[in-house]
Amino acid sequence: MVTSVSFVQERASTRKTPVQDAPAAKQAQYSQNSDRAAQLLMILNEHGPQGLALGRLAELVSAEKSAVHRSLQALRRHGLVVQAAQRGRYRLGPAALALGRFRTNPVERIRQWKPYLALLGREFRASAFLLERTGLDAIITDMYITDSRLPVLGHDGLGGRLPLGYGMGSTVILANQDPDNQLAILQANASRYQELNVDLEALQDLLDHVREAGYDSRRNAVIQGISGISLPILEGDGTCRAAVTVAKPTDELSDHETGQIVEKIRSYIEFLS
Repeated sequence: MVTSVSFVQERASTRKTPVQDAPAAKQAQYSQNSDRAAQLLMILNEHGPQGLALGRLAELVSAEKSAVHRSLQALRRHGLVVQAAQRGRYRLGPAALALGRFRTNPVERIRQWKPYLALLGREFRASAFLLERTGLDAIITDMYITDSRLPVLGHDGLGGRLPLGYGMGSTVILANQDPDNQLAILQANASRYQELNVDLEALQDLLDHVREAGYDSRRNAVIQGISGISLPILEGDGTCRAAVTVAKPTDELSDHETGQIVEKIRSYIEFLS
């Protein structure tokens, strides 16, 4: 009899009850809900202001309408999703759009990049520059100079201004503007390009090439004997207000090192983004 009671007690102690299973089940449900919410945000981001209907969203995330509706209501409470103009459709809300529009201010960017400009300069025995867009110009906001004899575009060095499209850093910034904005800048700066002997048609071709390549790399681009590489720093919303340039004497910059510099700057941009 004692043995029988002991066996029953042992079985009872090892059997999981619904109460014991609840935390694990709830945790799995929370994970599933989080995944679904993330999927919904990514899908709505792809469909712009017109949004999508509940039924279509349910199809795309392979879930019941009721479950998707609950996820959408939770996202709405936080401003991440709103009703679209067309009744029954949903689109991204102001909170989600604000996340995408986050931009680093120039002072914060200088603080972020100062040690990395020094790393670039020391590793490649070159000078490194940080440029920021301001209106129709790019301004040199920070730099690390390894050879004071090398001429610097903008003449004034730190704080020097260049019209967008003149010099590699300002060229990659201009190349990564939206088409309408880029055209407006080109037209506004036309007289300045003429003074600098910049061919406008050639510049437009260069902008297309730079945007497609993702960087600007030219030998003796503006100053004879000086070559360099420049990459754009893109914001969270894909816009570009800044660039990093590494420059050194042309006869000291090999094609192999050019590739190394591109990858190094790219890795720093990715790390700091």
